[in-house]
Amino acid sequence: MRKITQVFSGSFFSSLVNKYHGDYRTQHFYTHSHAIALIYQQLSSTEGLRLLTCKAKHSPKIRELMNVPSFSQLSRKNGSRPYQIFEDMYYHLVGVAKTKLGLKIWNQRFNNIKIIDGTIIQIAASLAPKLEYKNDKAGMKITTLYDLNKSIPEKVNITPAKTNDRKCLEGLFDNPEALYLFDRGYFNYKLYDQLTREGRRFITRQINNAHTQVIEEYETYNENLKDRRIWLGKKDKRAKNHYREVTIFDEKNGEVRMITNDFSTPAEQIVELYKLRWNIEVFFKWIKQNLRIKKWLGHNENAIKIQIYSALIAYLLLSLFHLELNPKLSITSLRGILQMNLLEHEDTITILSG
Repeated sequence: MRKITQVFSGSFFSSLVNKYHGDYRTQHFYTHSHAIALIYQQLSSTEGLRLLTCKAKHSPKIRELMNVPSFSQLSRKNGSRPYQIFEDMYYHLVGVAKTKLGLKIWNQRFNNIKIIDGTIIQIAASLAPKLEYKNDKAGMKITTLYDLNKSIPEKVNITPAKTNDRKCLEGLFDNPEALYLFDRGYFNYKLYDQLTREGRRFITRQINNAHTQVIEEYETYNENLKDRRIWLGKKDKRAKNHYREVTIFDEKNGEVRMITNDFSTPAEQIVELYKLRWNIEVFFKWIKQNLRIKKWLGHNENAIKIQIYSALIAYLLLSLFHLELNPKLSITSLRGILQMNLLEHEDTITILSG
């Protein structure tokens, strides 16, 4: 655990605490202990703040690592300590991960693939009425830019769950060299035209009732595959650019229609590239199953953001350890081994030096 948490003892972390006045009027429970407590809570699968404070009370090893206060004090700090400290720390670790993980090149042309999608983490509306979005449910939405080649969540936008999907994309299409994959929840002619105007390639799923007009049909040599140049929309609400619609038929999924502004990649490869979007679903599933965001540690927006960023930080630390210690071992198995040895003093590789 000490090796993992060395990142919170560096000058960068101290600069964040000073920047956001994280220790202003703090007498005992400093930001350093707060961060270590939340990462320990994530990696040890500790359910809730009460169990965390109970463990700290009865474990000299935990008390040696961090000064965990009472349940009420910890809860108050989750609600009031600036979440931006954890947000900036997460983006700092993304930079470390990009340098250390390198590229897992899918092929020579598509070595820069980004996937965009969102997931909602729910909470009872009675606990967080300001975050209610439907049927007595409340929650926060995590819209993620996932770097497929490095297998890391490169950017996240954390917003109330009721925020429209299309308003959660700020800053995510930031690389003109990347190929972006996203689902039909972001269907928007203006977005497609903007990306095309900026030279950003994308592949997305077509909505079922989209109005299209075929301009040209390309030969595919596959009776289950159609490849067409089209107009999107009706004359009064039409996209400004031509787009390409690739349609695949199979017994399992029926008809699947994809839209792209890439006219040079073979249709068969467009289909295979879009299938890679599933990797972000796997990431969301892993995060929900293996890290502690099922039970909230606080009920205001600040506390929820701190918890989400702590989970993402824990994921990045696990990814880095996975690379350094044993890439042949699954990250789930590594997490299990690490969980059993968090409080041991064995010598492990320091992956975040400086």
